[in-house]
Amino acid sequence: MKTRIHPTRIIAYLVQLALVIFLFWFLRSHFFLMLLAIMAVVPVLSLISVFILRSKVDVTLVAPEREQSKDEPGYLRLLVKNPTWLMSFDANMMLQTENTFYENKSSVRISVPIQMHSTYEKMLPLRYSMNGLYRYTLDGFAMRDLLGVVSLSKKVQTVTEVTVYPASEGGVAGNLTDMSRGMTESEETMKRGHDFSDVSDVREYIPGDKLMSIHWKLSAKRDILMVKDRVSMSDQQMVILTELSGEDEEIDEVLSMTFSVCRAFIREQIYIRLMWWSAGRYAFEERQIVSMESLKTAFSDLYYDKIYKETETRALMRSIRPELKAYVHISCRNGEADAEVVEQD
Repeated sequence: MKTRIHPTRIIAYLVQLALVIFLFWFLRSHFFLMLLAIMAVVPVLSLISVFILRSKVDVTLVAPEREQSKDEPGYLRLLVKNPTWLMSFDANMMLQTENTFYENKSSVRISVPIQMHSTYEKMLPLRYSMNGLYRYTLDGFAMRDLLGVVSLSKKVQTVTEVTVYPASEGGVAGNLTDMSRGMTESEETMKRGHDFSDVSDVREYIPGDKLMSIHWKLSAKRDILMVKDRVSMSDQQMVILTELSGEDEEIDEVLSMTFSVCRAFIREQIYIRLMWWSAGRYAFEERQIVSMESLKTAFSDLYYDKIYKETETRALMRSIRPELKAYVHISCRNGEADAEVVEQD
């Protein structure tokens, strides 16, 4: 938003002022003399007030729900805080919207009043048609003086983000039993910091216990080594490779299907290794999925990656991860998302 002068308003005001001067000259009325004095002072007061108002007003953008599901309604709160007793009938701002995953951008102009000594709140309804990370930005606004002859701009920097996941409910295309051929042996020590078993109890250390099972915080408090007693998972886990190659709408369908498939396996208490090709790192990203929370975390990480074009992920999987005997490959075929079990030689 830029500072602007509105010549049509100035001309209209000058015409009115000329008319009052003519009436005073013609009628010699004290009323028109008083009106003429007021009209001479008002523009000065109007300009001074808008300069003061610009220095005091603050604008904030808030997303009450930082996580949303696709196709569900949401909203943003726009807060205009004015600690002064001055006001403006019209403040214009441009709301920038970006889906950072698909790199789609749009903007919408918003006009709100600035009320005296209060916080004006405007609810902005939203509907998310695609998955991804949505970033909403306001980098400035412009407010008019009471006469509307000038608009003064002010820079602000208010940003809020909303992570949109696939719909919370939805069917799974394909047969889970058939997909189970994509299971492979789990590797608990594949990545440092990941532990894929459930803690059932905490007990004192017994010689022979693994160091990785020691509960260090509790041990420090009790001054004796304590270990986490665990119930081991199945030695099988589902490996799912989701394809990020294609048009935006195709990838969005792939993400929705991936989310649904993972959710279905979580309900069956089957643990998942979710993989996708990262074009930026030129490597496969991997996340262990043991709950809905970890599934959402994995998708949040995925949204920071980039879409690629025409990459042979199967060939890359065969050359980089040949130890995987089988996996489920979710991609778009003939315009629809589909899941296929790929068995590697």
